[in-house]
Amino acid sequence: MVKNISGLLIGFISVPLGIGGGSLMVPFLRTFGYDIRTSIGTAAAVGFLIALTGTTTMIIGGNIIDNVKSPFSYGYINLLGFIVFVPITMIMARIGAKVVYKINKKLLSRIFGCFLLIVSVRSFFEYFSIT
Repeated sequence: MVKNISGLLIGFISVPLGIGGGSLMVPFLRTFGYDIRTSIGTAAAVGFLIALTGTTTMIIGGNIIDNVKSPFSYGYINLLGFIVFVPITMIMARIGAKVVYKINKKLLSRIFGCFLLIVSVRSFFEYFSIT
């Protein structure tokens, strides 16, 4: 049950942070003892729930909270961008999940750790530049 709800919660949290849900899902799954490859593959598979929650949050936030009225947009979701990025993301998620199994586990963990470090440093600087 916790794992099923986690996709929804991670999607809700990742949107305001401006990061992909997989960035949070992989460490979450690693906490439950899954190896890095299984964690990345599962995060890609659960990506739909994460994206659905994030999209819903952005539509509600844009329509109700800020009353966004941009052309080709529904809330904070730009429909033209949606049409372009969804198919590309679906294709690349499959390719990425296959590539993960060809990379050494230790190297893959280090690469992912560096990615999370870069994301956290970027978020840190963005937070303090909002003055």
